[in-house]
Amino acid sequence: MRRRRVLSALFGTAVVPFAAADLTVLRLEDPRSGESLGVERVEEGDRFAIHYVHSFDKTPIREVYEVRDGGIVQIREEFKYHAIGLEYTEGNQTREGEFTVLHMERRFDSFTVRVAKATDQSLVIGGEKRPLSSYTERWGSIRFSVERVSYLGYLRIMLDTHL
Repeated sequence: MRRRRVLSALFGTAVVPFAAADLTVLRLEDPRSGESLGVERVEEGDRFAIHYVHSFDKTPIREVYEVRDGGIVQIREEFKYHAIGLEYTEGNQTREGEFTVLHMERRFDSFTVRVAKATDQSLVIGGEKRPLSSYTERWGSIRFSVERVSYLGYLRIMLDTHL
């Protein structure tokens, strides 16, 4: 009996601080219901991107974001040709290979993307590319935000999104 208490105490001492540790996550959720659609562990300075093909001009576009100061900063918009709906400015543009790169510092607490029916959109994070349609149905919306959660909170969100 005493041995069980000692093991329980040791287990509790080792697991509780680990479980209570804070993590930074990129959270994807349904903006209407608040339902978790996905979660990714991130750290300060990590980057992720949303890739898609412009619905009218059929040219590739890449929006690049960085996790910074507990929020999201859009740092680049990359496109082959300027198309309707894209940011336009004479300054802060460079040409890198076949892409024009618009450099920016646009801060968001969160932002929402509607998943298109006519074109594929992907989240690119940690070297992996995942279709946005794998998170919600087409015409559904996804809110992206950065949050601090406990390790147990992270595990709970992961379980919720994979059931």
